[in-house]
Amino acid sequence: MVWGSAPRGIDDLVARVSKNDPALVSLCLLKGRRFNDADAEALASALERNTNLRELSATAHAVSTAAATALARALAANRTLYSLDLGNRSFGDEGLVALAPGIAASASLVQLNLEAKGLTAAGCATLGEALAANSRTATSADRTEYTGIAELLLGQNSLGGDGLSALLEGVGSSVGLHTLDLSSCSLEGKGAVQPLAAALQQGKLPSLGVLRLDGNTLSGTGIAALADSFGAAASLQQLHLQRCCLGPEAAAALAPALPSALQVLNLAGNTIGSRGALALAAAMTAGSVPQLHKLVLCDCGLGDDGIAAVAAALGATAAGSLTLDLSGNTAGSAAMAALAAAPLTALCLHDCKLGGPGGGAVELTALLAQPASFAQLKELDLSGNGLEASQLQALLKAAMADAGSLPCLRLLVIAANPGAAEAEVADAVERLQDLRPDLDVVRRAADTGEGGLMG
Repeated sequence: MVWGSAPRGIDDLVARVSKNDPALVSLCLLKGRRFNDADAEALASALERNTNLRELSATAHAVSTAAATALARALAANRTLYSLDLGNRSFGDEGLVALAPGIAASASLVQLNLEAKGLTAAGCATLGEALAANSRTATSADRTEYTGIAELLLGQNSLGGDGLSALLEGVGSSVGLHTLDLSSCSLEGKGAVQPLAAALQQGKLPSLGVLRLDGNTLSGTGIAALADSFGAAASLQQLHLQRCCLGPEAAAALAPALPSALQVLNLAGNTIGSRGALALAAAMTAGSVPQLHKLVLCDCGLGDDGIAAVAAALGATAAGSLTLDLSGNTAGSAAMAALAAAPLTALCLHDCKLGGPGGGAVELTALLAQPASFAQLKELDLSGNGLEASQLQALLKAAMADAGSLPCLRLLVIAANPGAAEAEVADAVERLQDLRPDLDVVRRAADTGEGGLMG
């Protein structure tokens, strides 16, 4: 768009929707496009008769109540739209109230993204009622092919405990809901999450497989309330509790209560320390989470003993592949020895102070040369560890020491280390890749992303 010119309209897109263009299955209205009430009305009219569009996103635009009302009408009539993400932070409770009748009547909507829409507790009762009506639509005799909304994203809205309570009370029982994202929803302590705990205990969310509570101040009381309910959460496979102000006591309460079907656990950004790590290790050793295949413990205040305990306990899982992310902790020689023996397929040690005094670089170098170490490992991230050129050269030489060393390794990340850019390290990488053409070695920090390649 030329500076100063009016944004381009959406007439061409409306025409394609109206003509039921089979190539148009996903539509994202970018900021450079105009999207006013008249545009919304035209798009809604075209969408009512469309049978090919599956995804509609207009997050770059302010969507008025009039526009939301028009699109609600389209939702009620359409039978194929699968995913909807409408409006920005100005959408608010008023926009949600206008859209709610369409949510209630939809016979195709599966993914509803209401993240960062400026919602408050006031709009939650309406949303809950709409979801309950949608669930009834899904179980009606003439629409048995539709199972209802399965993915509900509500992150970054100030819902609070009152909003969550109103939402769950309105929903009643949701058989089809699989993913619930309540990240950064101003949920604080036991009172805020008690409605969710009660819903789980009462079996009102029987299909819930993914629960995201990142960025809420749950603390010990909140996690204790949830822990009591996890025994009834038989279908829960992913639990995300990143930056929830959990300490050692909270981790100790959570660990033995984890659902047995759990496959992914994210506790990043919680200072659970050694005590929390030991509690988690004890739960894994006891077989509490036999299906766990991804454990994220970034920035958890873990030291050598905590990491070693967790690594030693990983053998109790039966997962075919196992990913462990320990970014931002401190790993020494004991941790390295335990990790080398663990059945890991991916290991992230980004910023684990390996190169500093007491770090695990020397032990890791020795272990890499042993064929029995890291026998299943496919990905190893050593970025951001303060490793000098001599330390990196030693690590790379160790990886070449025996033909049987690291037999499964396909990705090695050494970026963001002081020595990674040195010529002698580049030469060592080239020699390693000559011997192992199936191995990718990443030396540039720009290729790793925040928190390392796997972070």
